[in-house]
Amino acid sequence: MRVRKRGFVLIAMSVSMVLLLAFVGLALDFGRIYIARNETQLFTDAAAMAAASKLDGSPGSLDAAHAAVDRLPNRWNLGSRKFTGVIVEFSADGRQWEATPDAARFARVTAPANDVDILFLRAVGGPEKFTVPARSVASVGPVRLIQ
Repeated sequence: MRVRKRGFVLIAMSVSMVLLLAFVGLALDFGRIYIARNETQLFTDAAAMAAASKLDGSPGSLDAAHAAVDRLPNRWNLGSRKFTGVIVEFSADGRQWEATPDAARFARVTAPANDVDILFLRAVGGPEKFTVPARSVASVGPVRLIQ
């Protein structure tokens, strides 16, 4: 008596194809998150340095720092979206952060809420969005580490 083994290749290829597509989907979602995280961090780094470069102790330096941040090309998600909710804060000592301090040597820029839409992870019960926040601090001059 002969045992028929036909059709096994079709079943194995179907299962392999589903797994392959799942891994490609994961790679695309995680790749988009990685790129968005890098874009957000690059923006906050550049914005903090631009703001700190305008801090000279004069009364209008905070306004000049805000204007320098506003002039930056603040787009992410491969240049298709603007950053929203960007927070610019200043500090004299790097510990107490305020929007309008009397004297400032440090600038801190936070991009808090940038949501990347998830496409493939959602199909297996993952989140619909992934938030990629970033924060950067820059100083007017050299920073001494306090121990």
